[in-house]
Amino acid sequence: MAARLRLGVAGAAGIPFAAAAAVGTVVAQFWYVAHRPLPSFTDLDPDGVFGPGSAPEVRLVLLGDSTVTGPGLERRDDLWPRQVARRLAGDVRVRLSSVAVGGSRVRDVLSAQLAEAQELRPHVAVVSVGANDAMHGTRLRRFEADLDALVDAFGEAGSQVVLAGVGDLGNIPRLVHPLKALASRRSRQFDRAHARVAARHDHVVKVPVAELTDEQFRARDVFCPDLFHPNGAGHTAWAEAAYPFVSEALAQARA
Repeated sequence: MAARLRLGVAGAAGIPFAAAAAVGTVVAQFWYVAHRPLPSFTDLDPDGVFGPGSAPEVRLVLLGDSTVTGPGLERRDDLWPRQVARRLAGDVRVRLSSVAVGGSRVRDVLSAQLAEAQELRPHVAVVSVGANDAMHGTRLRRFEADLDALVDAFGEAGSQVVLAGVGDLGNIPRLVHPLKALASRRSRQFDRAHARVAARHDHVVKVPVAELTDEQFRARDVFCPDLFHPNGAGHTAWAEAAYPFVSEALAQARA
């Protein structure tokens, strides 16, 4: 893990000694926060059906990482995708299905989640990935290319896509300086990659999650006891940010 982070931060060989020392400090900090004796939680299952049985059914499929599966939440109804699905359900019946797995990076979504998600024939695919790529040294160009391939596949199948973006990871209480500054910079880079991919595809919208949730996530009390994953209040902030964009994508899918 440390080697991957070093590669993602420093890039090619030949960096100045001072920069190498700084990278070594960041790696040491990352090892420390990753091994602190804090609680560990399991993924939750977002699947469910929402709305009246007599209404036309729409299918939402979730792909991604623990930003979808909500480890540390007390109730799975607090998961932001379930909050969004409840708000969408009215004149439609929303069938929410998830293939997301905590800890996933975009290459995992592309190789292990995409095929299963496509079999579900979603009207809308919601993709929430990038935090683990940003923290674990995925090269930005590789991330963007894989994300492009992912949304391309859904476009060919006629599905709309919502990219959830990447929030400011520097707000995570579990991280310490100088890792906070690095996490903020990396998350901004990966969030901009989401925006570039969305701009290239007519069937894709992106949630400006960093802009819409930054104020809430500066507070420690929106995080679970692991000091890493959002709690119910954090998921509500995500739901408020995502709802208009998922609603827009669903309207496009039904047009």
